Amino acid sequence: MRDLIFMDCEPDVLKEDIRAGKKAVFERLVKQCETYFSVELPKSHPPSSTTFMGIAMANLALAYILTDEKRYLYEARRWIMTAVNYPHWGNAHLVDVDLSAAWILFGMGISYDWLKESFTQDERKAVKEKILLQGGRMFAFKVETEGSGWSTNYWQNHNWINMTGLSAAAYALVKEGEDVQQWIDSARANFDFVFSVMPEDGSDYEGVVYWRYGAMWLYVYAHLLKEREGIDYFETSGFLRNSFEYRLYQAAPNLEEQIGFGDAHDRRSGHSTAIYYKTAAEYKNGYAQKLGNLVRDEFLEREAELSKVKPGILPECFFEVLFYDPMVEEKEFDDLPLEKFFDDLGLYVKRTSWERDAAHFSFKCSNPGGRKQWSWLWKLKEEKNYNCFGLSHQHPDNNSFLFNYGGHFFAIDDGYNRTVKASDHNVILVDGVGYEGEGQNNIWKNYTPEMKGEIISCELNDDYSYLAGETAAVYKKELKMNKCRRHLFSKSGSSIFFMIDELVSELPHTYTWQMYSDVYPDVYGDCYRYSIGNAEMDLFVVSEREVVMDLNENTVRAVMTTQEPDKFTENHMKGIRISNKELVEKQSFISALVPRSAEADHQEIEKVQCDGAYGLSTGHDERVDYLLYSPSGYLVFMDTPVKAKLAHIEVENNKISKILELVND
Repeated sequence: MRDLIFMDCEPDVLKEDIRAGKKAVFERLVKQCETYFSVELPKSHPPSSTTFMGIAMANLALAYILTDEKRYLYEARRWIMTAVNYPHWGNAHLVDVDLSAAWILFGMGISYDWLKESFTQDERKAVKEKILLQGGRMFAFKVETEGSGWSTNYWQNHNWINMTGLSAAAYALVKEGEDVQQWIDSARANFDFVFSVMPEDGSDYEGVVYWRYGAMWLYVYAHLLKEREGIDYFETSGFLRNSFEYRLYQAAPNLEEQIGFGDAHDRRSGHSTAIYYKTAAEYKNGYAQKLGNLVRDEFLEREAELSKVKPGILPECFFEVLFYDPMVEEKEFDDLPLEKFFDDLGLYVKRTSWERDAAHFSFKCSNPGGRKQWSWLWKLKEEKNYNCFGLSHQHPDNNSFLFNYGGHFFAIDDGYNRTVKASDHNVILVDGVGYEGEGQNNIWKNYTPEMKGEIISCELNDDYSYLAGETAAVYKKELKMNKCRRHLFSKSGSSIFFMIDELVSELPHTYTWQMYSDVYPDVYGDCYRYSIGNAEMDLFVVSEREVVMDLNENTVRAVMTTQEPDKFTENHMKGIRISNKELVEKQSFISALVPRSAEADHQEIEKVQCDGAYGLSTGHDERVDYLLYSPSGYLVFMDTPVKAKLAHIEVENNKISKILELVND
């Protein structure tokens, strides 16, 4: 075991590295530390989050270890002693026992371990006693609340951050002979379970923003445990190994912004150089190395300026210096597949290329929290009577889709929201409403096991992609929905995405197809044309019945944290809604998203009907593709009988060349 906690090489080795391969990340650390000297630290705890204080201590401590410059030591002591003098850590909500306290425990624990020999006896005593006090408060709360709250919300960022902070503080104090081994053991047991129940595909139901804020601490704890105990979660955890792919495929084509499923404060709070560099180092992952360098060299300042998530990306320089391995060679993303399916979360992604102006389509339908979590939540409820249903950052977005093209967002999500509703997403509404329990922060807390969305079919091959998501079980019970199924179809190499919605209830309803965008469309019959900059998207929505259309603006506003009630996010979404005119029990819609550059010709797309079916056609006289939906499961096209509910038919020179029977039930 090395002398300094969290540092997995000797300081002298690191001092050599920062003059060579780690020079760029070290300069980041120096630049960040220079900003701390001018910060006026309040004598009383500020009426806001103090997460920034913990990471500042760690950055300054590392700068001193690497440079021996006393000014970094003195500045670290200023930050540390300011926090020591606060009687409590945190503001307004879960004071002393949540994120603000955890970040400071982490930073102060590491800083104490690294700098204690440079403290006066009084300072050393005060810091140690404060860590013991705050860590004791955190640990006592964890034990007292076991079975509810963050202590056993094993899939949530609060659990990961709080337990990592407690663990780092404990490793610092146990070397001093303090009786804190139970803190270490508790964290070990917690993370043993966490890593065993995280999805192997690396997906995160909380979404990209909370992935960068919370999942980072799974990597941090794994690093800490490997360095202290020699236990290697990087070797055994599928989540740690694969989670970078989840993040990469949820990057917008420009790679700078993210796709916003789940709570997303903005479009630029998604990058974590800490995770990228740790992934690159542990797995020799050149793709992660490339994205980490791209963020550091190109995106860093804009992310820091525009992100609403604090402390933000700049203070992560502490982790960059320790995690970055300059020997890992970058790999080009062009080597990677253009589509990816994350089975646990029911998340499908397709992009037309790895160019920054590509089309990017993302579609999601899942069990609450993902398949593995949903199963374990009920096991914990039945076996231990634990209530771990802390799903407050997930949205009612089953069968929702998001679309980006040419660097612009054409189909968007609601962002950050504390009163989540289906009506804020690109999903089907029934009589204007959606899910059971919607309109609050965590709508799944009173669900039953069968109340879930699910991908019921997924076929990805060299010719086409087809998926179907079913989500009737989560709609309000009084609607008596039997089927709410969205089919997705796209041909390989094509940027056109088709969706077919099948809706069946025991009662007659108004069914509404809706989509939100950054802009309103121009209307040309069944075609709704969206234009943003040099990019356009035509939206086609057709039905077998007469429909009505309206445009609406939906403003979603939410306070981001109870610690700072005056700070909020606000998203102005431009919506289109298309509904059946007469109440019916069964309804269907066929829709298509057709992107193009402003100077390109418009695709020829038309509504078509044949015996027993209707749909859309694309193409020209020599080659026409038809996507047809038959409610009865039987249709006749060009005198050819087809036994299928959903069929894709290719016609060349007025002759059928290929029939795909996509759905036969």
